[in-house]
Amino acid sequence: MQRIKTLDSTRGLAAVIVLFHHVFTRFPDLFAGKFPDWLLTIFQLVSNLNVEAVMLFFFLSGFCIYLGLKNDMPVTARSFNNYTYRRLKRILPLYYFAILFTFICGVLMQAVNANDDFSLKNLLGNIFFLQCSKSYKGNWFSPYGDNGPFWSLSFEMFYYFFLPVFLLVILKLYKSATLTMHINRIALVASFFISLVCVFINKLFFVPYIAFATLFFVWYAGFFVAAAYAEKQQEYADIILLLFLAIFLAVIYFINPTATGYKLFFGAAISAGFYLLYLIRKKLPYSFVAALESAFNFLFYKTGTGSYALYLLHYPLLMVLKQQAHLSLFQLVTVIILFTIFCILLERYSLSKKWLFLKFG
Repeated sequence: MQRIKTLDSTRGLAAVIVLFHHVFTRFPDLFAGKFPDWLLTIFQLVSNLNVEAVMLFFFLSGFCIYLGLKNDMPVTARSFNNYTYRRLKRILPLYYFAILFTFICGVLMQAVNANDDFSLKNLLGNIFFLQCSKSYKGNWFSPYGDNGPFWSLSFEMFYYFFLPVFLLVILKLYKSATLTMHINRIALVASFFISLVCVFINKLFFVPYIAFATLFFVWYAGFFVAAAYAEKQQEYADIILLLFLAIFLAVIYFINPTATGYKLFFGAAISAGFYLLYLIRKKLPYSFVAALESAFNFLFYKTGTGSYALYLLHYPLLMVLKQQAHLSLFQLVTVIILFTIFCILLERYSLSKKWLFLKFG
């Protein structure tokens, strides 16, 4: 399937929000007194969308995985090997480069020997994608070098390799070789209950993979919506199902507000919102849709092509910059723009390489 530019642009938007959140919260002195109150309020609102941006990343990841599979589900040896190679090729080179970059920044800040986040034990946990945010009670490993965005990479990697097992079980249960939309609806509901059960278990004791699975529904919802898009389905039953799950999660969050409960609700809201946009888009004049997409792509597409590298690398750079005395907002913005260009080029280079040593079979 042809690459959808607006998906890259949406990733770019999510990356910009995460980046802005860290700039706004780590450099408050550069903003105080330099902007009118109404603009600072807008800045605060954008910064507060940090968690929502990461849930958007999860949703988009599931969405893009379905489109990349081209109906070749990774449930046979051949398709699984091909799927695994593409995922490792996409994730590992930049991720391990980011770990090295974080270490170098730690050396520059003289934090390597003074911070347990740089310990060898924590490094190994991150190499094998076992890290969680420090907010997870009982977590085994924290993001290496306190590079906060690393927490989501372990979740992503888990979803990539849980998906083949999940699909294989679903297809075996229905004795089908094809993931039809009917079976996919059952799979969506199954992913919903898997996440809820894991949320409950995670409260009792911590195991990384249980913690990762708490948000599997958000990722699979993207996979589900992409299937409807790719198959050109416009079933109102699907939007009703997505809205019902979102409302159900809203009620759960209202009764027992938790951080994970909110993430699940927002992920469900994103999936319903994207499906609604898909339905509405078909009803709008082509010229209007094209104009909106053109403007959106103009703003965020280029950043989107380097969003993964930018997401991984920006935080340690900001921590180094934070130690610089007399840093002005203009200098900070200049460095960020140049660094974003570097990330775009770096990601383009990484994707152009074959990295054949990651290939199985």
